[in-house]
Amino acid sequence: MKSGIANIQGRDPDVKAPRVMIVAGEASGDLHGGALARALLEKNPSLQLIGFGGDAMRQAGVDVFFDIEQLAVVGLSEVLFHLKTLIQAYRTACRLLKEKVDLLVLIDYPDFNLRLAKSAKQLGIPVVYYVSPQIWAWRSGRIKTIAERVDQMLVILPFEKELYASENIPCEFVGHPLLDEVLQKGIPFSAETPSAEASQKKDYLSEKGLDPLALTVGLLPGSRKREVLSHLPVMLEGMALLAKNFPGLQVLIPVASSLPQGLIEELVRSSPLPVRCVRGEVYEVMRASQIVVVVSGTATLQGALAGTPMVIIYKLSWITYQIARLLIPLKWAGLANIVAAKPFIPELIQSNVTPENIAGELGRLLKDKIEHEKMRQGLKAVAKRLGTAGASKRAASVIYQILEKSMTFKAGLQDLDLPSEDRVSEKGRRLA
Repeated sequence: MKSGIANIQGRDPDVKAPRVMIVAGEASGDLHGGALARALLEKNPSLQLIGFGGDAMRQAGVDVFFDIEQLAVVGLSEVLFHLKTLIQAYRTACRLLKEKVDLLVLIDYPDFNLRLAKSAKQLGIPVVYYVSPQIWAWRSGRIKTIAERVDQMLVILPFEKELYASENIPCEFVGHPLLDEVLQKGIPFSAETPSAEASQKKDYLSEKGLDPLALTVGLLPGSRKREVLSHLPVMLEGMALLAKNFPGLQVLIPVASSLPQGLIEELVRSSPLPVRCVRGEVYEVMRASQIVVVVSGTATLQGALAGTPMVIIYKLSWITYQIARLLIPLKWAGLANIVAAKPFIPELIQSNVTPENIAGELGRLLKDKIEHEKMRQGLKAVAKRLGTAGASKRAASVIYQILEKSMTFKAGLQDLDLPSEDRVSEKGRRLA
C-alpha cells in the first residue's frame, strides 16, 4: 500500500505534478492571477498552472486556454450579445476541470465563477475564491451560494472578512495584491523626495515624446471594450474643454491588455491634443500625471497607491443603470471612497458624465492647491488601509496548504481502491 502524500513536493516521482486551475475574467483579475501564479511556482516550480486570463498570467507561467479579451463584458445587453462566447468558455472550463484538476482558484468575476464552483464541487475539486465578489455592494444573498460551493475565501479588503465570518465561511484577509504589484515594479511611492519625483515624471514624459513641463492628464477609460466606448469619447471632449483654460495640456492613456488591439488608438485619432497611448504602465502614467480621470473600479485603488488626485466617472446602459439603482445600496461608486468611508474623491455617474462636468471638476482641483493636497493625503490614508505587501504570497501559502491536504487525502482514497464515483463523494464530504 502506498503511503499518503504528506508533502506534494516530495511525492512519488511516478505521480503527475499537481494541476491548479486559475480563472480570471477581467484585466484586474489577470494582474492578481499573474502575481499569485508566480508565488505558487516559487513554492513549487513543478506545479502545472492552467486557466483563463491574459498577458500577466501567461508571463507568470499559466497555460491560458481562454483569453480575458473575450470574457471582459459588463452590463445586461453586452452579456446577452456575448452569450455564445460565455457558454463556450464555460464548457471549456468544465472540460478542463474533468481533466484531473486538483484545485480550482477563482478570481472575482462572480457570475461566471460561482457557476464554475458548483461544477468543481460536484467533481470533488477544492475551490478557493481569491478576491471576493462585492457582496457588500449588491446581491448579498450570494453569500449563501458561496458557503455551499467555496472551501476557502481569500479577501483583499479589510471589512470583508467579518462578512464571511458571520456565515462561518473559512476566510482570510491577505491584504491587497496591488501592493505586490507596486513592490514588484520597485516604485517608491512614499519614500522619494519631491525633487526626485518631479525628475522621474519629466524623464518618463520625455521618453514618451511629450513635453516634460506641460500639464499632463491621465485617462483610464476602463478595461472592457464597452466601458472604453462609453467613457473615452466624453473624456477626450472634456480634455478639449479643459485645454481652453490650461493651454498646452497633454494626455496619457494606459491601455489594458484585455482590450482589442488598436481600439483606443482609433478613438483618440481625432483629438486635437497631444495624446500618447502606452500598453499597461498604469502606475507610471498616474505618477507622470498631475491629475487623472478614472472609470470606477480597481483603478481608483491604483490611483490611491500612486497618490495622484483624480475624478471618478462611470456610465452604464440606461436599463442596466436603472436595475443597479434598485439593487445596489452603496452611497459611492469608487472603491477608494468606499475604503475611506467618505466621498473625498468627486464622482460623476451616469447623466453627470459630461465633458463640461469632467472639465469643471478637473479645473477646480488643478486651481485649488489646498483641495489638491487634501486629496493626496486622503489617498495616502486609503493606501494604508489596504494592508501590507505580500498578499500574493500569503494567498499562495493558504492555497498550497489546501492543495497538500487534498493531494494527501486523494492518495488515501487511491489506497482504499474505491470506485471513482465513491472517491468523488467521499472527498467532497471530507473537504466540506
